[in-house]
Amino acid sequence: MNAVSPTSRRIFLYWLLLLVPTLVVGGGAIFLLQRERERIARQGEYAQEASRAAVATRARLVGETIELIVGDVQAGLLDALAAEPERGVDALLTRWEGANPLVRTGFRASVDGRLQRPEARTADENGRGFLRRFAAPLAERTPWSQPAAATAPAKLKRETTLSENESTPRQEASRNVALAQSARRDVQDLLRSSSSYASSAPAPAEARRIEGFADAARSANQPTAGVRNGVASAGRSAAAEADAVVGGDAQARRSKLAPAPAAPAAAMVTSAVMAKEGSADDRRGWLPLSVDGRLHVIGWVQPAGTADVRGVELNLAALVSRLGGALPVEFSEGEGYALRDEQGRVLHQAGAVSTAAAPLVRVPLAVALLPGWEVAGYLPAGATKLGGGAGFFGLSMMLVAIFVTAILAGGSLLLRQARRSEDEAAQKTSFVGNVSHEFKTPLTTIRLYAELLEQDRVRDQAQGREYLRTIGRETQRLARLVNNVLDFSRLEQGRKKYARVTVDLGAELTRLLETHTPRVAEAGLVLRREIPDTPVTVATDRDALEQIVLNLIDNACKYAAEGGEVTVALATRPGGGATVRVADRGPGVPPEHRERIFEKFHRVDDALTAEKTGAGLGLSIARQLARGLGGELRYAPRAGAGAEFVLELP
Repeated sequence: MNAVSPTSRRIFLYWLLLLVPTLVVGGGAIFLLQRERERIARQGEYAQEASRAAVATRARLVGETIELIVGDVQAGLLDALAAEPERGVDALLTRWEGANPLVRTGFRASVDGRLQRPEARTADENGRGFLRRFAAPLAERTPWSQPAAATAPAKLKRETTLSENESTPRQEASRNVALAQSARRDVQDLLRSSSSYASSAPAPAEARRIEGFADAARSANQPTAGVRNGVASAGRSAAAEADAVVGGDAQARRSKLAPAPAAPAAAMVTSAVMAKEGSADDRRGWLPLSVDGRLHVIGWVQPAGTADVRGVELNLAALVSRLGGALPVEFSEGEGYALRDEQGRVLHQAGAVSTAAAPLVRVPLAVALLPGWEVAGYLPAGATKLGGGAGFFGLSMMLVAIFVTAILAGGSLLLRQARRSEDEAAQKTSFVGNVSHEFKTPLTTIRLYAELLEQDRVRDQAQGREYLRTIGRETQRLARLVNNVLDFSRLEQGRKKYARVTVDLGAELTRLLETHTPRVAEAGLVLRREIPDTPVTVATDRDALEQIVLNLIDNACKYAAEGGEVTVALATRPGGGATVRVADRGPGVPPEHRERIFEKFHRVDDALTAEKTGAGLGLSIARQLARGLGGELRYAPRAGAGAEFVLELP
């Protein structure tokens, strides 16, 4: 067979036609997957930036809402105090201390900072605590003794002064809050001035003031609903501010969003003195103090034409309990918001808030209202990345790899099967040629000697008997060839049937060898027997056993005649059964052919002109018969040169 046959070239061409498109499709799929991965990564970055901007915007809106609530509470309290006649201030403060949850302690003081209420000798526990906290700071630096702020347009006089170290977004938010509070205060002043109630009646006047304070508190809560339900539109309106918070590097964002430091102990941060419109303006303000590590806030007002100052200390616990509603209730998954005090403690939270992780944004509240307090917005890293960018790419790559591997594996199997089919076709062609040659030789010999006998062309009776013996040998040879072909056909189709009977293996081998001793002798071999005298019984098929042994002896006669001998030995196996060995002193089998000699059609020399003829079926049929009997046939090199075939029977 040629090294590269036309059939092999066609198979290789088909393989290339399958391989090249598969690799092109696989490479294109990988390229597209890489592009898709990059697109998903970009979308994830955009979504992350949008989420960060949304969190920053919501946090600022929450901060503004809290400032509006606190500012309205403070404005309502001071407005009520300013409107109260001087003779009814103590009674009003007493009622507030008992009934108003936002007032902790009320006080009156002189212009020089000396406290007139509460008095040390008559004060209750709250009053004594107030004196302990504020008597010294107020005497040291009296906030209402500060000069009034420079005159400005009436509506801007109420704007709270900003700290110089506050960032531009923080200043803009504080201005928005101050303007909103100023507008609300104008409306309240208008309603108060047009009221028909007599100011001389204390109880109705107080009722109106409390009612006005409640209205102010309710109006202060309106932005909270806007934060909950209108964050999207508020976020769009504050897009530029959100970009300022989200954009830039991390250090710039941290510097923009860093909270203002909490006021140290006994330090005072006051709002500017605010004047009311009209010819006689009152003076007012709020004073946050940090005492014993805790924040306290007091508010004061000096109505126009009065010599004393009146004020209250806010109950921060009650105020904080009302600030939780400012946090949003609708937000994206993974977001979280928290209101934290000057010590970093979480007072209210909504969503996923992790105290162990640093917040994404920190919006400090106005220093004049709640110094050191802040609204923190949280967004875990990767919370908004489009899920599974790397996982999607890995899974897609795995699917593409499986697809390409399946096509290549299928093509490889087809190529292998095609090559095997080609080899089998070549072997079958060689088999047909060899069998035809094998059949032709004995038939020619039989025909030749038959014609000589028919024409009486013999010298004597001895020559005639020799012709007859030759015809008999060739007939037996032809019969063996036919039996091999028939057995091969049955074994290939799975139609071989075995008739197992219990036999004395020694006696069967002795009979078989005596019958074929002349043929072995004609091949120039001496047949040696190593058969024990004791019976060796096995359950086997006589015909199959005879076919196996004859094929092994015939193989020795063909390829080991120069060795001069062939040995047939029988032995019992330790676990039961028997072993038959057929050994010769021939050239043996090359190592690369020791397993292949049991393949069908295989011959060490498969040319038609080979010195030893044969179809390459004898050993293949012998092994298949041995396995059909439940045994095994294997080859082993013989010590001292030669070959040995071992038949193991159960």
